[in-house]
Amino acid sequence: MAQLIQMRQKIKAIETIKKITHAMRLISMSNHTRMRSRQNPIKEYKSYCTDLFLKAKAAHPTYRNKLIEPFEKNNNPLVILVGSQKGLCGTFNSALFHVFAKALNDLPKEKTSLITVGKKAVDFITEKQIGNVLNSFVHFTTPKIETIAQKITDIIINAEKPFTSVTFVSNVQKTFFIQNPEITLVLPFDTTKEFSEAELEFVWEQSSEKILDTLIDQYIFAQVSYLLFESILAEQAARFLSMDSSTRNAETALENITLQYNKLRQAKITRELTELTGSLT
Repeated sequence: MAQLIQMRQKIKAIETIKKITHAMRLISMSNHTRMRSRQNPIKEYKSYCTDLFLKAKAAHPTYRNKLIEPFEKNNNPLVILVGSQKGLCGTFNSALFHVFAKALNDLPKEKTSLITVGKKAVDFITEKQIGNVLNSFVHFTTPKIETIAQKITDIIINAEKPFTSVTFVSNVQKTFFIQNPEITLVLPFDTTKEFSEAELEFVWEQSSEKILDTLIDQYIFAQVSYLLFESILAEQAARFLSMDSSTRNAETALENITLQYNKLRQAKITRELTELTGSLT
């Protein structure tokens, strides 16, 4: 009897877990579907900002800026680590932190500055006590992407000593079923791109230096916004896959333990009937 009670408790526990993982699976899919509709506009905006700056830079070849052409290499690098806000997303964060460790090996640790985004990334850096953390963004959700991107952009632009490189370490969604951590170099970047003369016919209503400085700001903001968006999109897909696998495992476990429960219960009933029949003869 005690064994049947324990098995009934296990069945109830597995059913509860299954309901939770199924609900989280639906929420992740809903969030991913809603975000997916915004992916192309953000990507197009990033591409447009990059293309516009390159054209303006090509039209004014004498323009120089320490953000895109640092005078020193690896003297003051900035690494931005973007993790997930919540857990239950498989190897999303563990694989990311492994790539992050490799990225740090290529940089002078004592001179490297860090910005962490997402609670898991903040907790990881705090626990490991790695590098000089300039800022941490614990609350990393879709509505906060623009605010966080603007603050990171301001840190990059207004740094007293210009960063010689700005590197993003974040997850990128290759397909819905594949999310890979990647190292993306935001600054410096290659500005040598050829355009036709017609594409470089600009009317400079303000000084070209001022306009190009503004375009650099927009380029950085667009790049940061896109990478943050891609990380959340990959996180939602990873969480769906993890919760979907957990739900399927719960279903399998529920079927097995229910079968064992029914067999044990039937054996107990048969034994009781046999004992009752024997007592009547």
